[in-house]
Amino acid sequence: MARVPYKSNKETPMRRGVDKNETEQPLFPGQEKDHDPSRRSTKLRTILMTAIATVFTGGYALWEPRRVEVKQVQLNLPKLPSAFDGLRLIQFSDAHIGFHTSVKQIEKLAVMIQEQQPDLICFTGDIVERDAEPMRECIPALSSMHAKFGKFAIFGNHDYRGKQQEEVEKMFEQAGFTLLRNAHVVIQHHEDQIAVVGLDDALTGKPNLATATEGLDKDIWKVLLMHEPDYADRAASNGFGLQLSGHSHGGQVRFPWIGALSAPRGAQKFVQGLYYVGWTKMPVYVNRGFGMTHLPIRFLCRPEVTVFHLQSLQT
Repeated sequence: MARVPYKSNKETPMRRGVDKNETEQPLFPGQEKDHDPSRRSTKLRTILMTAIATVFTGGYALWEPRRVEVKQVQLNLPKLPSAFDGLRLIQFSDAHIGFHTSVKQIEKLAVMIQEQQPDLICFTGDIVERDAEPMRECIPALSSMHAKFGKFAIFGNHDYRGKQQEEVEKMFEQAGFTLLRNAHVVIQHHEDQIAVVGLDDALTGKPNLATATEGLDKDIWKVLLMHEPDYADRAASNGFGLQLSGHSHGGQVRFPWIGALSAPRGAQKFVQGLYYVGWTKMPVYVNRGFGMTHLPIRFLCRPEVTVFHLQSLQT
């Protein structure tokens, strides 16, 4: 696959500011459940449910989390500028560091990502399970991820649960990620530009699309990073060419003919994989995530790193 050439004097992203006082109304009404793994009752419930799942699946549910799938997805995008034809975009999501995701696993993830030779890296929320501190030892591994056009991240609902989001933001910065909280960057290559837009989490943050896109040319091709995939209907009607999301873990536990046993608020319409939304047929992709939450198991729902091969139809 042809790769986008690098031109050092033209490809530095330009970041727009964030107006934190301007917010939108809640998108997915309901009560956010606070899952604290340190609580005694939570630990006992986790042990019990994990034991039942292990017996029921013959131990497979404990093994599957180690079987990370590197999924290749080709997208034909009508309005993607021709200079970005062949762009290799890597998405990973929902690491949940601090809940059965160790620094060794993040190190392996980093190697896996670098083997794909990314042009752009996007992380779509929930880097930590709750507390920020477990992320600290993962900074070197996160720092080892490199991409021509940069690496970008957004917050998910778990990144707010420990009320340490400012610490998480600092560690993202130390790892070389640009955190987009209702903000965007413009990436220029030759004479063409694209934008990467990131929204704050819809369940625990304050997403604001107007602030995030302020100053952008209305005709620029843009990709949206939004933790909750069910935002896609709104994104499609606001001129986005692609939305990348996580949050659902694909259900984390799935059964044949049934699918996911449950899906969280904000991921009940779009649960895993590729969908096309609205009259523009905007692609929205829901990554199954790298880590786990609630229970340290997966069943018929392998963790995922997604490699997008973006093809322009303007060439």
